[in-house]
Amino acid sequence: MATTKRQMQQRRATLRPHPVRDQIVDVMRSYGKPISPTQLSRITGGTLGSVAYHVRTLTAAGVVVLADEGRVRGAVEHFYMLALDEGETTLVDPADTLLALCGALTVPGADGGYPEAVRLDDRARRDLNRLITTLQPEVRAIATASTARLAA
Repeated sequence: MATTKRQMQQRRATLRPHPVRDQIVDVMRSYGKPISPTQLSRITGGTLGSVAYHVRTLTAAGVVVLADEGRVRGAVEHFYMLALDEGETTLVDPADTLLALCGALTVPGADGGYPEAVRLDDRARRDLNRLITTLQPEVRAIATASTARLAA
């Protein structure tokens, strides 16, 4: 039975953030071509078993798809790629990710009671996305410089 777009969106929504999966998705996005878990493990520094597990999890959630298979030393090597719909550029909302990074997922309750989950209106979402756009070049420059220093 074919999986509908709505079912895939529901599966993606159930994925919990995980640094290894985030890194895998980022590598796949940067690479732009089908890539194998073996190649991903070399790039990310993770073990093949861990990377393969997270690729399977992303595949089950419809985030990545099997793109190709090839023979390597008598075994079958699988190559995966991102399964983004046309016009879709991210798997998670960057504004929500920024809130999580900054520890701002909750705010004090109105009556001083239990904290409440943050809810973003359109204005707040625009402001946060503008902030992310402003920070991206600086973050990429820092990451590039660090990678170059460590490679030297």
